[in-house]
Amino acid sequence: MPSSTSTFPLGFGDQPWLIRTPVTPGTDNETQTFLNPLNGSIEERKIPEMDSRQICFSRFEEWLFLLDHLRNASLFNIYSLTKIPLPPIDYQYFHHLGNCSLQSSPTSPDCTIIFFGEQHNKQFLLFCRPGDTMWSKLPVDDIGVANSWLAFNGKLYVILVDEIQIINVTSLLTGNVEITSLDKPVEFSTNGNGLDEHLVESCGDIFFVRIFFWENFDNHVLDVTGIEIYKLDFEKENTWVRVESIGDRAFLLDEFGGQSCCAEDARLNQDCVYYMFSWGGLIRRFCKICLNDQTTSLNLLPETSIYYSFYWILPVRRPILKNELLTSSETIARNPVCKKGYDLVNEHDNEKCALSMPLPHLPIEMVQLISEKLPFKDSMRLQAVCKLWSKQLPNPIKEEVFLMYCPKKCGTCQMYNPHKGEQFTLNLKKLSSSDDAPTRFLSSKDGWVLALRGSDLLCLLNPFTNEFHQLPRLKDYYSYNGIAFSCAPKNSNCVVFAVAGPNRISSECMAWHYGQEKWIDMKFQNNLPFHVADNNPVFFDGEFYCLGRRENLGVFNPENNTWRVLDKPSPIHSEAAPDIGTEYCYLLECNGELISVFRAANMDYVRVFKLDRPKMAWTLLDDLGNLSLFLDFRSSIARKSPCRSFSNKLFLPRLRDERNETTFYYCMKTQMHNPDFQSLREPYNCVWLEPQLQ
Repeated sequence: MPSSTSTFPLGFGDQPWLIRTPVTPGTDNETQTFLNPLNGSIEERKIPEMDSRQICFSRFEEWLFLLDHLRNASLFNIYSLTKIPLPPIDYQYFHHLGNCSLQSSPTSPDCTIIFFGEQHNKQFLLFCRPGDTMWSKLPVDDIGVANSWLAFNGKLYVILVDEIQIINVTSLLTGNVEITSLDKPVEFSTNGNGLDEHLVESCGDIFFVRIFFWENFDNHVLDVTGIEIYKLDFEKENTWVRVESIGDRAFLLDEFGGQSCCAEDARLNQDCVYYMFSWGGLIRRFCKICLNDQTTSLNLLPETSIYYSFYWILPVRRPILKNELLTSSETIARNPVCKKGYDLVNEHDNEKCALSMPLPHLPIEMVQLISEKLPFKDSMRLQAVCKLWSKQLPNPIKEEVFLMYCPKKCGTCQMYNPHKGEQFTLNLKKLSSSDDAPTRFLSSKDGWVLALRGSDLLCLLNPFTNEFHQLPRLKDYYSYNGIAFSCAPKNSNCVVFAVAGPNRISSECMAWHYGQEKWIDMKFQNNLPFHVADNNPVFFDGEFYCLGRRENLGVFNPENNTWRVLDKPSPIHSEAAPDIGTEYCYLLECNGELISVFRAANMDYVRVFKLDRPKMAWTLLDDLGNLSLFLDFRSSIARKSPCRSFSNKLFLPRLRDERNETTFYYCMKTQMHNPDFQSLREPYNCVWLEPQLQ
């Protein structure tokens, strides 16, 4: 433990902390930054043993491998402040070193520090053990660029682009490196256009964590969109088994790899993955991914003027009991909800009550008052009690917008009403499958949802009527910036259209017309510069309108399969605008008008525009009147508010929990959001939906 309470933040050593240090040694910053993941607080502390001339290259439990600009190396215990000197690194290798791994704690006799390096197009390993007088260099072949790695049981597992290489650390001393290969787990889905992969050791098991995210053309990560976790089965020839839960554990990931801890001991939420990733280079985001309900919570850290490195420091390890992990098939089998088929599931069955008078004789005003106080599903059941009520009671879903999200992959969906803060469960039998292929929601329209099963199979479904329409299989993995459909797949006018923008001079599109057996793949040269935004197109006046990052528009005509970029409206952003890569963009149709919304990631500002069609120019709006906007890159909806308290507000896909008494919204009048949007959970597989029963 620290020798001085003033050196470290209060509670350091009893819980996990994120420590931030400069990437480049010799900066003017003389303090280290400590981030508390429990409450998001940030504290600056000065540790004399870790001055600004040193940076952290690797970490194992509480031990850090430090290196300064003079090539002096050491191992440092962040709790006891113990420092173990190591031999300096020879100058001829110093500028050719890449990733570094600390194999184990210095208290272990096999503790080894390993650098990956390349010089004159030849790869080598540079390694050292405590007590050595110099670093040893060993040439190696066929080691690719390491994305992440794990030191475990005398071996170093290195994640490469196509495989995992296993280096026998003991063999380094013999001068003949033993390297074997291991296949990576098969990727079930493409939840976004980017991914990050980590290996984690937990209670003697090895886990492979694959995190999906959306990133824009500047490689800025915008949102975490999914996660897959696999366990290595040593008894079945090193095969990977997919798991949906990590039990009472928590995984903590950073750029040095991953760690595991008992969530209760660390005062973290169990069955969660804590993930730090870069967003816009100098900006970092801290994300908590909850596996039990498939939601994310994001915190945006303050922007800095220099690049920093973040790494986790765990509390002193306590014994962790090994829990049995549930695989996808086991979870499905044990889930009582999945056995009931398609139905509205009631969490608390209401007791039957006897009425003293015939139902049709009850005053309709009284029945309407009762209906307004009932949950959504009970309001629908109330209409089925007698024919008179079904004719006179208002349709409970006619004026509602729901957030549909999937907490698990077995076909069980949650429908969340942001106005009332209520939710109910839908069981969709046709989304359940035995092949472990997950289903991802992509867009919605007219009560129908466009979903992706696995990585190349699209389908349209109506969750309220259980109608299902299978689309032709794609030629390759789905990897588009946006996708939408023109109408419900009940007539020949239905068209599904997707667009991607690999660069500003060309656009790639695909389309499916009702009745066709194949997709049409197209590539167009843009007549004007156009960066496709990460937002779904909008079907408007018989064409698909696509929003660009600079707030211009691209249009696809499904009649003749043509693409054009409009010269008006003129782009609001210039090519050098600082916000062009970091804003969230939305496009939606409202009462025959096109509306675009641009917001900062931290909600510092929100700008709403309406397209002035006669002038073909964007007009800034400061008031929405009686409208509510429900925003998400998968689907955005504008609706007349059911009451004044919800008017002139923008809603994002955030879930209310027991700590928050109000649904998250941004008020156009006050230009403020309520509550703090970073404190709420966001499902990473969700879509706004206007229910349709016909």
